[in-house]
Amino acid sequence: MSNDNLLNVMAAEIEKTIDDISFSSHFMVNDSNFHSYLKDFADTGRLGSHEDYSSFVWIGDGLSLISSKPLNNYISMYLINRADFMIASNSATDLTLIKKNLPGLMEKVNMKLPETLQWLGMADGATPGKGSYFIARVIYDREENRELSVLLISLAQPYFEKVLQNVEFGETALFDAAGIRIAGSEKIEPDGSPNAEIEFRSEVTLGKTNWTLVYEAAEQEIFGRMSQTFYVGFGIVIISFIIFSVFSMFVARRLHNPIQKLQRVVRQFGGGNLDARLEVKGQDDIAELGHTLNTMLDQIKSLISDIENEQERKRVMELEALFMQIRPHFLINTLNSIKCSLILKKDLLHSGTIDSLMSLLRAYLKVNEPAMLQEECKLLGHYIDIMKIRNEIPLHLIVELEDGLEHFIVPKLALQPLVENAIVHGLTDEPEPIIRVQGSRQAGRVVIAIEDNGSGMEDQELERLNVRLASDDEQEHSVYERVGLVNVLQRLRLTFGPSTTMEMRRNKQGGVTVVLTLNQPMIDRSLSGQERGGQNA
Repeated sequence: MSNDNLLNVMAAEIEKTIDDISFSSHFMVNDSNFHSYLKDFADTGRLGSHEDYSSFVWIGDGLSLISSKPLNNYISMYLINRADFMIASNSATDLTLIKKNLPGLMEKVNMKLPETLQWLGMADGATPGKGSYFIARVIYDREENRELSVLLISLAQPYFEKVLQNVEFGETALFDAAGIRIAGSEKIEPDGSPNAEIEFRSEVTLGKTNWTLVYEAAEQEIFGRMSQTFYVGFGIVIISFIIFSVFSMFVARRLHNPIQKLQRVVRQFGGGNLDARLEVKGQDDIAELGHTLNTMLDQIKSLISDIENEQERKRVMELEALFMQIRPHFLINTLNSIKCSLILKKDLLHSGTIDSLMSLLRAYLKVNEPAMLQEECKLLGHYIDIMKIRNEIPLHLIVELEDGLEHFIVPKLALQPLVENAIVHGLTDEPEPIIRVQGSRQAGRVVIAIEDNGSGMEDQELERLNVRLASDDEQEHSVYERVGLVNVLQRLRLTFGPSTTMEMRRNKQGGVTVVLTLNQPMIDRSLSGQERGGQNA
């Protein structure tokens, strides 16, 4: 298989060269401009005029250009017209040898086979290693029904020798279709004659030329190298094994006692003796390992202590959390009793305020659960009822939701800090304060706007605020004074994704409008998870 693969590689290289020759000569045969110059030069026996010289130069340049692109240095082209005038692709080529063999080569050319590659064979075979294999193609004039010239292509024998020299052992040879040796070893016969020493023979036929590439090798040559490699490798393995065994015994003796000490300390530590440590001596690798083990045991002991302290703090926090759950329920029950007392006294104003306060307290108890946008707006109404009493202002809330957005799920109490910010910073001195909440869908996104008619903000402050809200720098947010706005934006981004935006705008009433934009696809994915979370809660 190795021999066959090697022959296939050689055959592929030779076939590629033949393809290059075929392509180059085919271009000359079919190019109309080249034909016109060849027709004018077909019967020129010598350069007797300027026109003859111009045609000679043009044809020579064409041959040089075509042969220099796809062909290698071992290939030469010669154009012979009807008067046996020769033009070479390389002007520096010595034409003495080719002219000497030209009559014999032209006798082999079949003029009745125009535009077909003809394999003429070796010309200078008498000189080993310096001959050339010749290929011919007749360039035909179909108008006059006669040949214009003959294109001779020579493939130097050193090219074949270069291709065939890649064999590490054994010998190769290349034969043409007639069984004549083109290149390679003289010991190989084309017919595969039996040889007592030859045990391996492989052949590959080149499809386009019917040439045969042959490889032969003697059994002794192949298996002699294999045996030599085997015994040398086996000896190296035996010597390496002996050296390794001696070295291993030496190293094992030095490592045995320290490793036993390491094992003893680890077992003691695993048995509960957290103060067990290894006594380290020296500065070798084992000593370094001992230092590392002692450091690791110190860290494990510290981690165990930290875990115990963490468990204790967790137990205390759980007790505090249980206590915190009891206190709000106690407050709600107390407020409910006060509300009932006020209703009996027909104090509807204060009973309604207490009812709003109770609703907010219940919402705070379930702040981690999602809520519908309609429920969130209802909580805003309760919050505004309380702020009316607290700040003594005639605050009015207007809610305008597009059809279908009433049941849109949002984080609970996500809008309340925005309304609180509008009241505290813009509506305390307004005679008729109004807060308007609008919800709509725009270009596949949900937009929630909270608008007030307060005193507004300076343009510079508004721009600075929008820049900080658009930033993702958490450290910058941590030192920002309006923490409520930042917390709302972070909650919405955790719920609906990083594409959620918050923008502050000046409105026509002179106040400020907070615009929340939520990406609809991210909303759909997040809401399903929130609804499941709400159901589980």
